[in-house]
Amino acid sequence: MDSPATLQSITPGQQTCKVVGRLLRLWDAINVKSKFAGPLISIDRVILDEHGNMAQLSMPKRFQKQFRPLLTEGNVYMVTDVAAVDIKNKTYVYHYHNYMLQFKNSTKVHHLETRGANIPKFSFNFCPFDKLPEMDIMTRPLQDMIGVISHVGPFEYASPTSQHKLRIIKIRNLDEQTQEIRLWGKHGEAFDEETLLKKSQEGIVVGIFAGVTAGNFLGKLTISSNSATTIYIDLDTSEVNNYRKSYQWATPTLQQQLPQVVYLSPLQAAGKLYTLKEISTLPASSFQERASFSTIAKVQSIVTTANWYYKGCNRCDKGYNNSSDTPTCLCTNSSPKPLYKLPITLADESGKLDAIAFSTVVEDLVERDATHTSQNMKIDPSEHVNVLNNAIGKTKLFHIVMKGDSASRFPINYIIKKSFTVDNAQLLPSIKAFTRHEIISSPSPNINSQRSNDNTPQEFHSNTPPFQQSDKDKLSNSAAKRCLEFPEHEPTNKESGESVHHTAGELDLQTVKRPKQEAPSTRHATTKDCSPFYLN
Repeated sequence: MDSPATLQSITPGQQTCKVVGRLLRLWDAINVKSKFAGPLISIDRVILDEHGNMAQLSMPKRFQKQFRPLLTEGNVYMVTDVAAVDIKNKTYVYHYHNYMLQFKNSTKVHHLETRGANIPKFSFNFCPFDKLPEMDIMTRPLQDMIGVISHVGPFEYASPTSQHKLRIIKIRNLDEQTQEIRLWGKHGEAFDEETLLKKSQEGIVVGIFAGVTAGNFLGKLTISSNSATTIYIDLDTSEVNNYRKSYQWATPTLQQQLPQVVYLSPLQAAGKLYTLKEISTLPASSFQERASFSTIAKVQSIVTTANWYYKGCNRCDKGYNNSSDTPTCLCTNSSPKPLYKLPITLADESGKLDAIAFSTVVEDLVERDATHTSQNMKIDPSEHVNVLNNAIGKTKLFHIVMKGDSASRFPINYIIKKSFTVDNAQLLPSIKAFTRHEIISSPSPNINSQRSNDNTPQEFHSNTPPFQQSDKDKLSNSAAKRCLEFPEHEPTNKESGESVHHTAGELDLQTVKRPKQEAPSTRHATTKDCSPFYLN
């Protein structure tokens, strides 16, 4: 029988590795951007071998029923027939080596009762504070941090308009440098503030924050928790004991902090609401300095004469060159992924407005991400799929900005920056009345104003390929849209109180060819709403 390999000796590409080690930490790797069911990517863990080397061991979610019951944190295992996968294109993984171990269907797991008793139950690879700026924030490698806790903030909303809560912790190293750590969601809520404050009265409190990531927010380096994060307070290890002995600065004074952020609902934060006609008549100068204007409107139709997704970098989301199919960014190991760029028509009692919706806005409307809808780009962006119809009939609070790319050949000047679900009880009487009336699907002029965008802010300049549109395709916008009618005797999605549940395999991916000279077809349906998912 072959002897187990040391983690240090394994190289990427090996397919039949055998390793022995203790499972130190287990976590579910979650797609935090997913707003829908099934965000689990894999079940991951850190394994420590008999020679003191660590590696990340990953179990794809398709194997979770087969292997999850066999693994318990803290136990020692022999794992055979696992593959060493290159991590150069991986995000949110530990960079102990240039590989991570991955389960296969043929993998075997053996619990060892006596072997490995000398393997420590805890091990970390701490990142010095001054090395954090050197981290590749695009790949978000997992890091372990240690420090004396010098500040504990309240668990509160990230901002008055954010739906996500966090707790800000500050730690101090032996050189008295301070680093802020943002504990999002469950990590911030479960943080035992009361116990920590009591411990701080007896002396310094040392915290270990394992599996955090470095990022950049508004030009500032930030450290954040994620689904891989585990927090240890005054852990009984040699590292913590040495930290206590070496710390020479004054003991931080910790006090309970009360929440300061007053949450505002999206409708409260929106302030003045504008009609679509009012937005269309605003001069371009009104949209400077990131200015957006809020409106409550219904998605009436989809413009089918334009591509509904584009290729973007899997790391930074910048668009690919349309002609050469190469990235426009400088990211290393860039690969393409589909990103939504869907032109839609909004309608309210004042008229209609064409606007372009991107990424998460479209995901919320159609209830699917672009990778799923495009079958990982197997469907051409000019071929419209029926699942896009999910957007039609949704009434939302939209924040609208003006597009900054005056050179674009596509004649839509407006971009939907954000969208929010609005309860039917919050709608104004006039909007409620409008949503109960039939949306006319016959051709009618839109209220888009065709003006120069020279004064729009730089951050809204499009870095994606322009929509490709031939002369034959330049039909009347309203004559080339897919529309749904809402008869007065049928309830809308908000009134019916019904919901739609999509499961794997139920997605209708029938494609619809881009119309040329045909008149638009009209389909009748009642749309359903889908509540957004929670960011980790």
